[in-house]
Amino acid sequence: MNNNKLLIVTHGTMGKAVIDVARKIIGENNEGNIFFISNDNISTAEIAERIKEITDNFPESYFLIITDFPGGSCFIASKKISSSSTRISSLSGLNISMVLSFLTKKDLFPGRKLAEIVKTDGNRAIVS
Repeated sequence: MNNNKLLIVTHGTMGKAVIDVARKIIGENNEGNIFFISNDNISTAEIAERIKEITDNFPESYFLIITDFPGGSCFIASKKISSSSTRISSLSGLNISMVLSFLTKKDLFPGRKLAEIVKTDGNRAIVS
């Protein structure tokens, strides 16, 4: 069994809403596997510190961080932390398919492989 965890970092409560909807869709409650940080009223440095606190609390776990969009404070903070660790990956462009992919595949694949699958599934959800 893999020890994968998801950390969603977004502006406002977007990330929490996506997590709540994904859980309703698949009827799963993964309180210990999914974490959320909002950038409300905190600096980029404070976001990075919160990311570090959460990931440091689970030294044996692989973390996938997903942010809402590239270039913002959430993205900058997550990239700062993920670039200094082999057990943390960061993706941007949060959508519900990414969270559903994580929830349904977190026990099937090791960290980096799971991150690639979540990215592919998220891209696949973008259609016109």
